[in-house]
Amino acid sequence: MKILVVDDDQVSLNMLKEFLEKNHFEVFLAQSADQAMQQVRANHIPLVLSDIKMEESDGLSLLGDLKAKYPKIVMIMMTGFGSMEGAIEAIQKGAFDYISKPFDLIRLLSLVNKAVKHVHSLGQVEAPAEEALLDAPKALIGSSPKMVEVYKTIARATLSTSTVLIRGESGTGKELVSRAVHLNSDRKNKKFVAVNCGALTETLLESELFGHVKGAFTGAQTDKKGLFEEANGGTLFLDEIGDISTGLQVKLLRVLQEGEIKPVGSNAQVKVNVRIVAATHRNLDEMVDQGKFREDLFYRLKVIEVEIPPLRERKEDIAELANVFLKKYSSKLHKKVSEISKEGLQSLMNYAWPGNVRELEHQIERAVALTSSSVLTADDFNFVQGASDRSSGHGDSKVAISGTGEQRSLEEMEKSHILSVLKQVDYNKSKASEVLGIDRATLYRKAQKYGITLKNE
Repeated sequence: MKILVVDDDQVSLNMLKEFLEKNHFEVFLAQSADQAMQQVRANHIPLVLSDIKMEESDGLSLLGDLKAKYPKIVMIMMTGFGSMEGAIEAIQKGAFDYISKPFDLIRLLSLVNKAVKHVHSLGQVEAPAEEALLDAPKALIGSSPKMVEVYKTIARATLSTSTVLIRGESGTGKELVSRAVHLNSDRKNKKFVAVNCGALTETLLESELFGHVKGAFTGAQTDKKGLFEEANGGTLFLDEIGDISTGLQVKLLRVLQEGEIKPVGSNAQVKVNVRIVAATHRNLDEMVDQGKFREDLFYRLKVIEVEIPPLRERKEDIAELANVFLKKYSSKLHKKVSEISKEGLQSLMNYAWPGNVRELEHQIERAVALTSSSVLTADDFNFVQGASDRSSGHGDSKVAISGTGEQRSLEEMEKSHILSVLKQVDYNKSKASEVLGIDRATLYRKAQKYGITLKNE
């Protein structure tokens, strides 16, 4: 099959040409958008592999121009600057896929072969047509391969109205992902409503979700609309969905099946049109096996699944995240803190980050607030120094503590870290939650999990 490679880097062009020709492609080359348009037009090329960032050309503009003239042309976009907005823009503009540099050539070949099958399924390149571009506001930070996969899944989720299940540890950015899905979908002009299911009792959560009528229970002095009605036409984000009771699971399943709710105390059914985006840090597969979570609801929720990697598994993003937070809090706190020293960045890289991105943000905010220097150093950060990255493989991860030779699981480290923070703040739960970078409901849940007594309750 004919394939056009577009890149202004001659070395990259030559390497890709040699590799693709060895794999039986007829390869054409272009170093600019104009050359690419000419090559496609002259040689009837159905498949294009194009860089996004080029000195004199914009790969995304080329994508739009080619898709406008040849709607069935199949394009794979390459970038050395992976981002959520880039993935969303590329896929919503019609790209077949999006891959970040540096990439493994075998992985690239696998992707190109999938694109070839797609070309065959589409038939011949067609006549001109128009395609719209949806703006993609920035919500997430990081260009690691794992985050690029997250961005691609978000981009595809925006093209449908199916339910989305976001999985990830506390502090990884699950609500940011949910907002990104909403803001880039055709529901973006409607309401986005969020609720933390783990922070409310069963009775209160049912009333919050479905509303109630006057007299439904003690204190219900007027009718009240629930969050489903409030989000009608838009998106409802159900955070910590794994914490809801089996009774509420049945009622939520009915909403997903029938598209209607019944307010507490009422016999009337109310039709709603709401997209559900749910999130959890729990292992729902295990909960299904244990009978704690309904299997039918689980499969209804995970039509589209987004897995957010913990920060310790994408450490190449730490410097970028830290510098974004440094700018944010230097401005917010009116401090002239311009950079993080090499040793400071290394200390951030060496830490296991049980609280993930939220904890990193808190550490930077705290450091900026307390420093009297224009440069943050390792001494400005307040965490257990020397925690190494998660070991490879599956099962219980072990983390080595520098200088001791001791092997501790991440759960043991997290428990120790929570206890240490609680002692530092004299068991003030609000302050402890802030330092840990988690909300109070998560602190209570973790305390229960690890058998930690929260004093002065």
